[in-house]
Amino acid sequence: MNVNIENTSELRRKMTIELELEEINRELDKTYNELRRGVQVKGFRPGRAPRNMLERMFGDQVRTDVIQKLIKEYTGKALEEHELKPVVEPEIVTEETDLKKSLRFSAVFDLKPELTVKDYQDLKVPKASIEVTEQEVDAELERIRQRHASLKKVEGRNTVQSDDFVLAEFEGYEDGKPIPGTKVDDRLVNVSKQTLAHGLDEVLAGAEVGVETRKVRNYPADYSEKEIAGKSVEWRSTVKEIYTRVLPDLDDEFAKDNGVENLAELRAQARKALEEHAREEADGRARQGLLDLIMERNPVELPESLVAREQRSLENEIASIYEAGGAPHEEALAKARENPEDLHGRAEKRARIGLIVDAIADQEKVEVSDDEVADRIAQMVTRSGRQRDRMAEFYRQEENRAGLKQSMRREKALDLLLSRAQTEAETAGEAPANP
Repeated sequence: MNVNIENTSELRRKMTIELELEEINRELDKTYNELRRGVQVKGFRPGRAPRNMLERMFGDQVRTDVIQKLIKEYTGKALEEHELKPVVEPEIVTEETDLKKSLRFSAVFDLKPELTVKDYQDLKVPKASIEVTEQEVDAELERIRQRHASLKKVEGRNTVQSDDFVLAEFEGYEDGKPIPGTKVDDRLVNVSKQTLAHGLDEVLAGAEVGVETRKVRNYPADYSEKEIAGKSVEWRSTVKEIYTRVLPDLDDEFAKDNGVENLAELRAQARKALEEHAREEADGRARQGLLDLIMERNPVELPESLVAREQRSLENEIASIYEAGGAPHEEALAKARENPEDLHGRAEKRARIGLIVDAIADQEKVEVSDDEVADRIAQMVTRSGRQRDRMAEFYRQEENRAGLKQSMRREKALDLLLSRAQTEAETAGEAPANP
């Protein structure tokens, strides 16, 4: 293996690797021998098929597999030999893939900047005073009631009212022709602006059960849904059944249904949950204040590839929110990318925070055990309901467990910073300069 390393910037490296024929042939021989033992070729006993026949039948696939395996193996060897630690997986560019000649490729990557965080041990921040009012507890109990509401079919009324639930079908038309992607069959919907898009709550309100209703709505050219943007759409809908929401009484029986003995206990439980949430939010603000001060005191050069990865992660997170609202994947991704400058700035901040917190964790010797990671995964799988199998499978992958472990280590480092800053603030009896 011949390795050449170029310093294209202070942090960026281009590592060109070329393998000798001996190294390539050794892997080819190994792969074909394994293949010979695992396949049956007509006319030959198991494990006796000649190499030239295997090359004719499986040559392209073997070549692809061998190239991928050699690139991964020798990139890792070269990085280890030269004591290089990429902050993000290297970008691979193949230059010569004729395995009868050689295998040559380049790995382009950024190094993790060497960083010693300074001037963070003396920071102080007061512990937030948490207060939950009776009105807030009342509102939380009402939210619990709403979650336990049931639907009852309406009898003796055939006209849809606002906030009803209806079983309906509807479809948009333009010039008398159906608009693709707008048809909905037998869906239970809440006739509310908060839950129905495109003004369909106004289309359904006032409709009669079993009677087709036609109403026209106009949409601007820049409307979020491409299928109806810039169009005058005639919505045709038919309501089949009307339901109303029935709320349970807020009493001791309701409290028992929620796992406590009486309403007073449920009220105390709601208060405790609100206090914990308020404390988490206050601690989050305090952590961010500490981080802002630490970042001011510790400028750090950001690797391009790390910022790019954080920006892609942000785009996917934002797109998933749009998808949850019903937007197709490509449209959701396009929306997520509408403000690239803002995304880039947020990605830079994320990258800077990650580097600084990792460095503090190193300096403070913060560790997360495999048992702690396993416990966290077990908690997430238990809470994920129908998605538990998918969640469990996700964390069987080593790279995903490693990502979780890094996140947990950062959490521990931030908790340590906050605990120390609050303790010192109490001891000093003073507020921070500007957390």
